[in-house]
Amino acid sequence: MNLYSLRGLRQIFEGRAVLDIEVLELSSGVSYALLGPNGSGKTSLLHILAFLRPPVMGEVFFQGRKVDWREKALLGLRHKVVLVDQHPIMFTTTVLKNVEYGLRMRGVPFRERRKIAEKCLDRVGMWAFAHRPAHLLSGGETQRVAIARAMACGPEVMLFDEPTASVDVENEAVIDGIVQDLRKEKGISIVFATHKRLEATRLADERIFLFDGRLTGPGGENLFSCTFVQRDQGTVCVIGENIALPVSLAKSGVAPEPPPRSLSGPGRVFIKPDQITLSSIDKREDGMSLQDHVGEVVQMTAEGPNIKVLLDMGVTVRAVLSKEEIKRVRVMVGDRVRVVFGQGAVEPAV
Repeated sequence: MNLYSLRGLRQIFEGRAVLDIEVLELSSGVSYALLGPNGSGKTSLLHILAFLRPPVMGEVFFQGRKVDWREKALLGLRHKVVLVDQHPIMFTTTVLKNVEYGLRMRGVPFRERRKIAEKCLDRVGMWAFAHRPAHLLSGGETQRVAIARAMACGPEVMLFDEPTASVDVENEAVIDGIVQDLRKEKGISIVFATHKRLEATRLADERIFLFDGRLTGPGGENLFSCTFVQRDQGTVCVIGENIALPVSLAKSGVAPEPPPRSLSGPGRVFIKPDQITLSSIDKREDGMSLQDHVGEVVQMTAEGPNIKVLLDMGVTVRAVLSKEEIKRVRVMVGDRVRVVFGQGAVEPAV
């Protein structure tokens, strides 16, 4: 069953288009991770899904019905969907009364709401804090109380904006467990924004990538604006000041129909992070082809069996290599390396 259907969605913030989504379908009972760099539109999309801010264009359907954005019509929808912000605000009262707040606003009798609030606090491991001032909690404790407050309202959908971005490792593990249980035990649909690929892998059934407000394919971080030019060797994209890369116009050996965009002038390309390899360079840096460039390793992060490597090439490019490949190349943070883009590594972004 469709939970959300978005059609021709466009959102503007401070005169800039922050979302431009043709079609997006989300199913009930599924956990989705929203991935993308800062400014990619993740929070704006969550606010629309939470019925907090209407899009300037487009249609949103929830559980098969078109959303009526008049305030009176939104009340019932907001009872079904709750959003836990990255930095939740706690009222200057006890933790327990914070968790009770939503139930009190809905007219739930005292004894019933107290019982629900206590149960939810126990579920997130915060019962011992029930009578402490909520506004004095740590970041991780605040996030757990905010989740309990949202759970108390009995939602069908829970949305999270970077739920573990500002918490320590202990609280991150607890929050991970809570999010997993919400879907598996309670059947609650989950959508959460995150920068953490491993978190998305652990907690999400499906991943949605955003870049500049648009949906992209997996690995959407490696999306770049460029200029397409024609050379003797074929179509080339020029990224930044001087990074020229050959563009693959075929997928699995089949040319796309129609072409994704005019391959002349401004455009965008996607670079597949798993089709980038690294090797050492000598001081002469000679013998390099169009696929070869030089970059500096600025960060290395473990992602399951692989290592994500951030490369400064004038623009930041992300490569994903196996741990065995990293050992073979003997690359470390701060090293200058030869960056080789494999055949088919660069595709026009559609």
